[in-house]
Amino acid sequence: MSLFLTSAWVILLDQITKTIVTRQIAPWDNIECLGGLLQITNVHNPGAAFGILQNKQILSIVAAIVAAVLILLFYPRIPRHRRSMRFGMALALGGALGNLIDRVKYGSVIDFIDVGFWPVFNLADSAIVVGVALILLGMARDPSVRRSN
Repeated sequence: MSLFLTSAWVILLDQITKTIVTRQIAPWDNIECLGGLLQITNVHNPGAAFGILQNKQILSIVAAIVAAVLILLFYPRIPRHRRSMRFGMALALGGALGNLIDRVKYGSVIDFIDVGFWPVFNLADSAIVVGVALILLGMARDPSVRRSN
């Protein structure tokens, strides 16, 4: 899939799930799922990952824009046969833009996936993590990326 199509799907799914959660669950309330293994918890996070950079919205917005611009600049340079790296960049772009939309609209990011032992997160966060993992895996496998000592 192309960069824009994959990113658009991530953004669409992320925003739909966040809309459903905010319409169905009051802030900080939750619904237990899968026998308690998972909860859907409506959390508005004014910070970044793991709650760092609390109330630093301008910094978070600038970081998301810089990440998006870098992905747009570097994506065309990734050879077409490096599908996992290209897919990872598309996931990361969609995730960054999904959370950016929240920051601009609400002043915080809507998180809702609560597995208990981990901070509450959302689909955009998942796309970013999987995307970055695919990019790093692709870089590790690519001999042209190896460092010279």
